[in-house]
Formats: sequence, C-alpha cells, structure tokens
Amino acid sequence: MDVETRNSCTEMVQYFHDSTSKWAQDFFDKLKRKYYVTPTSYLEMIITFKNLLAEKRKQVQQNIFKYENGYQQIIDTEKVVEKKEIELTEMVP
Repeated sequence: MDVETRNSCTEMVQYFHDSTSKWAQDFFDKLKRKYYVTPTSYLEMIITFKNLLAEKRKQVQQNIFKYENGYQQIIDTEKVVEKKEIELTEMVP
C-alpha cells in the first residue's frame, strides 16, 4: 500500500474509533447504558479492515484475470476466424 493510502486509512480508522467513543458517551447520556470502546475493539476494527481489504484485493485480481483471459480468448478467436476465412476463400472455385 502506498504511503498516501496508508495514511488515509490510518486517519479513517482513527476517526471511526473517536466517533464511536463520542457516540458511546451520547448513548450513555440518553439511555444510561454504558458501551465500552476499548483498545481491543480498536484492534479488532483494524483486523476487520485488513481482512476486508485483502478480500477486495483478491476479488479485483480475480476480475482482472478474468477480463485479461477473456480478452486474450477474443483475440485468439479472431485470428482463427481470419485463418478460416482465408481457407474458405481459397476453396472457392
């Protein structure tokens, strides 16, 4: 991951953690129920983000392979069709 993207992701995760802490306080103020935002929950969020990122990267790589493979098959098929056209024109009396 390039440095700019990594920094953006870091800021995003920090924002999520800070806003969750704020919402937890609002939750307590309104309903008098405590919701704890712990370092463990912060780490879990990072792990979940990493897993999701890895999954999406894998999907993108699979799609790239499918499109490249499909494009190559189209090119190969065009070449075969061109050869068959030449053969057919040669067979015409």
